[in-house]
Amino acid sequence: MKLLDRTILKEMATVFALGLLVFTFVLLTNKILRLVELIVSRGVGILTVLQLFLYILPYSLVVTIPMSTLLATLVTFTRLASDAEILAFHGAGVSLFRLNRPALLFGLLTTAITLVITIWILPFSNQAFKGLIFQMSQRQASVGIQEGIFNSEMDGLILYVEKIDRKTQRLEGIFLVDNRTPAQQRIIIAETGRFASDPSSLRLTLSLDRGTIQLLSGGEATGRYRHLSFTDYALTIDFGRNFSDPMQRSLGDQERSLSGLRQRAAELKAQGKNYHPPIVEFHKKLAIPVSCLLFTLVGVPLGCRFRKGGRGLSLATSAACALGYYLLIVGGEGLADRGIVPEVLAMWFPNALIAVVGLFLLVHTAVYPAPLSHLFGRRAAPARAGLPA
Repeated sequence: MKLLDRTILKEMATVFALGLLVFTFVLLTNKILRLVELIVSRGVGILTVLQLFLYILPYSLVVTIPMSTLLATLVTFTRLASDAEILAFHGAGVSLFRLNRPALLFGLLTTAITLVITIWILPFSNQAFKGLIFQMSQRQASVGIQEGIFNSEMDGLILYVEKIDRKTQRLEGIFLVDNRTPAQQRIIIAETGRFASDPSSLRLTLSLDRGTIQLLSGGEATGRYRHLSFTDYALTIDFGRNFSDPMQRSLGDQERSLSGLRQRAAELKAQGKNYHPPIVEFHKKLAIPVSCLLFTLVGVPLGCRFRKGGRGLSLATSAACALGYYLLIVGGEGLADRGIVPEVLAMWFPNALIAVVGLFLLVHTAVYPAPLSHLFGRRAAPARAGLPA
């Protein structure tokens, strides 16, 4: 690798790291505050919170890596243009297309990293996040309950337990009042029970053994009273919601691999259901990483035209371009999920738009290397000061 390539790549890598740190922190600020809330108000351990943070980090990196790639390209080439190094390279016979080579290489590298995250790491982190949430729910449900008192931590339920075996999490002497459905109130008495988490249904289950149910439906005045006995009874509890809501994480097709998404789409299509969302997610996992490469194609000519403004203008431009790109992605996703537009068009149109704009700017800048203010104003003649193609 030549000295020129190493110099540009080193500067891009430095700006990329700083941009990734800032963008990720800003994007995760709300999540970080809610993680701190888990420590303060719910007594969750610091190590567990750090695990949760690592599991939600890949979801943010998918957004911030393309933004940071564009920022690194803009800042690097803006600095080269403002220091007149672009003109110096031109004098040495180095064209703009040659200067674009290390930027494209950097874009390929960040594209590969983002592909790895979206295809392999993100599904794993989503599944691990869900599993940890329900481990916390199960642990909090059993640890938070105290012996010999009426516990009302669970919405609509009042639970009394005579004895708790903390090692096996076995409950003995259970008295439970279920008021979650006002029209059908239940009083449950059981000898033993145990909490169990069910990640597939996003709920906790209280499994009860050998007991009775006093069921009152329709109210005390005109209602009917029934007495039931059971050997095994499972009561579903939305206890895990107390932890999943503060994180505001939507889990679904993102947990599936590419092959899993295609299989899920085929199953939904065979059942006559809406099969578009898995296909949209399939193309989304591929389209967003490719944007890293295309952002370098736009960033090089724009950076060469930013003679003034420096890093502030580069930061504002990268944020605006990324915002516009993700607005197109989100809008296309909504249309494609409902089958209004084809999935391929919805997810790949933003990339195609960036590619067209980037190629136009690259060729135009190579011929008319005037500052950005001249692009829509007085055109600079392709004089001898222009960069050769």
